[in-house]
Amino acid sequence: MTLVITGAHGAGKSTLCRALAGRLGWPYHHEIGAELAQRREPDEDASLPQTAFDEEVFRRELERDSSHQGPRVVESWHPGNMAYASRRSPAVVDRWMAPILASASSDVLAVHLVAPAATLEARQHESGPARFFLQVGRDALAWSRKLGLAPLVLDSDRLRPDALVQAVVHELHRRQP
Repeated sequence: MTLVITGAHGAGKSTLCRALAGRLGWPYHHEIGAELAQRREPDEDASLPQTAFDEEVFRRELERDSSHQGPRVVESWHPGNMAYASRRSPAVVDRWMAPILASASSDVLAVHLVAPAATLEARQHESGPARFFLQVGRDALAWSRKLGLAPLVLDSDRLRPDALVQAVVHELHRRQP
């Protein structure tokens, strides 16, 4: 089982992933794009074309998919990566679509976090226009659906962290045979 948490920058994905991994006893696979973004210059705009960056994200994500066995909690995963790349490197998405579709199995529970724009803008710490990050968040939900993941949508601004964890665990148990 792969439990995927997507959402806009600042929606609480990392916090929820860590809490779920701890609660379930599953490994937490951080957002590869966030790790790679730490290598950027602090003022480098995340919305600008970044073909090599997006290629590296997809390559590393698929390598991680193929090397991991068993349950895990993954932040952003393919829907989040597709959301970013489709905005700044569309040709990269086209090149990686087939292997990503093959990797997105039926043994995935996708959870998409939403929050009001003002909350997300207040939490933004990456360089780039707020509207870009808001759109990427909406796109991640659309990509989850395109990949056939039928995400559970939760408002991270309305639910306390423990209630978010409980909602996801309940859905996980409901979907498992």
